[in-house]
Amino acid sequence: MTKLNNLSTNVVEVMLALAENQGLARLLCYNQDNPFDESLPDINNMSELINPKDPEVEAKILPYPFDPEATVDDSSFIRIYYNQGEFDNSEVIQEMQLNIDIVVAKSLWLINDGRRSLIRPYEIMDRVVDIVGRRSYNPNIKVNFTGWQHLAVNTKFDAIRLYSDYWNVEADNHYGM
Repeated sequence: MTKLNNLSTNVVEVMLALAENQGLARLLCYNQDNPFDESLPDINNMSELINPKDPEVEAKILPYPFDPEATVDDSSFIRIYYNQGEFDNSEVIQEMQLNIDIVVAKSLWLINDGRRSLIRPYEIMDRVVDIVGRRSYNPNIKVNFTGWQHLAVNTKFDAIRLYSDYWNVEADNHYGM
């Protein structure tokens, strides 16, 4: 059964899994045309990617959908949250939607990897699906993505939303994913 107390654990587990990937960290942290440039240092403290409490660190993977203060600097970040859900008569979650929003400043969309041109949000989406999607290497996290869409955020940012709809979640694995 999926109960309300599992929702926070699910989101945190997805955040932790994403924060472990060096390629994803480079796409989120390095605003250069080539975030894979070997002269750029590896990102050593990956846990900082998910720490929104530290004012010295710009967290890149966040567990909430919106921030009341507008981001003004060109950047990239991911927001992971449950958008909506429905209960059955015994208050067991029957339907819910997990959203993963990939938000990227329009000035950072076009990148390269030293050999070819790429689009940063698509590269981020590719890694997110590989890390936590159905073919994930992590046996405890399998988000069943059912689609994605482009979202206009404002004049500076656009986003791609990955979404996963759950039906009768209690039949899925113990993470509700």
